[in-house]
Amino acid sequence: MFKCLKILIAFIILAVLLYIGHGFILKEAGRFLYYKDELKPADVIVVLAGEETERVEHGVKLFREGWSRKDRMILTGGPLVWKYTWASLMQEHAVHLGMPRNAIMLADKSRTTEEDVIFTKELMDKHGYKSCIIVTSPYHSRRALKIFKRGMGDKIKIISAPAEESWFRFDEWWKRERDRARVMDEYSKFIWLLIFGFKNGAPV
Repeated sequence: MFKCLKILIAFIILAVLLYIGHGFILKEAGRFLYYKDELKPADVIVVLAGEETERVEHGVKLFREGWSRKDRMILTGGPLVWKYTWASLMQEHAVHLGMPRNAIMLADKSRTTEEDVIFTKELMDKHGYKSCIIVTSPYHSRRALKIFKRGMGDKIKIISAPAEESWFRFDEWWKRERDRARVMDEYSKFIWLLIFGFKNGAPV
């Protein structure tokens, strides 16, 4: 009887602690998805497709600041609508922001983050690039870095530099439908990646 009472008390205390600290736990769960390296110069800046304009704008900002040693940027993303691809639309926005068109290369066949790696690596190998800065959204940064490191191998230096100005916010993300959907989607894909590894065709 006394043992059962102790278990009940422990359960109640745990429940109270979880209730009091659930905001902190959820916030940290969201922040786990974020990863940013110390920014260093690299051969090329790689901007991954998606999320309106924040990724392109941050990539152009890094380019203007001189972080690309070869003065080159790779934009990823395959078919979107009609003759347009994510990469081609991002290119037009980058040029509109003042990016030289001849400094942009397109990896415009990819449909997933995993395929971004495959087609980006082809371009990097072709031009002899040995390092890159990866630009994506904050909530996508840890998984993207993990996929790029697996796909690029040990000989390519990869630096994660997620967009600084983003619609997504980690504070109370669980209270906003759009933010909540992104976090849930990222965790489902992260778990898939951990279980099945780097396989072409996976929903990543």
